[in-house]
Amino acid sequence: MRPQGSTSDTVDRLFAVLDDHRYVIYLGGLSAVVLSRALGPAWVRTPVFVVALTLMCTTYLAELDRRSTGVEAVTFVVAIAVAGIAVGAFVVAEVSPVGGFLFIAGGVLFFRAATRRSQHD
Repeated sequence: MRPQGSTSDTVDRLFAVLDDHRYVIYLGGLSAVVLSRALGPAWVRTPVFVVALTLMCTTYLAELDRRSTGVEAVTFVVAIAVAGIAVGAFVVAEVSPVGGFLFIAGGVLFFRAATRRSQHD
């Protein structure tokens, strides 16, 4: 049993909120990226892109977490995975597709390393 008010409880609540609002987050993130690329000045694109993709990637991981059974995750490594995927998506769009896909692959591998099957199964 976890102590009341632990970090895991906070993460669980955050994941629940993200999962409950996932369609709004995905549509809003996609809209923000498209509009910033089409209409925004260059200095606005990068922060909007990174924030939107980080939020969308975290929402996706929240979906996976809420639908998985018997899987435990190491929170810090999941955070690195989210950052890697978000940075990779930015690099694909703004710098180099090859370099970006390497970041994305690294983020996915970090996510797989962060999750493991529980011994309770």
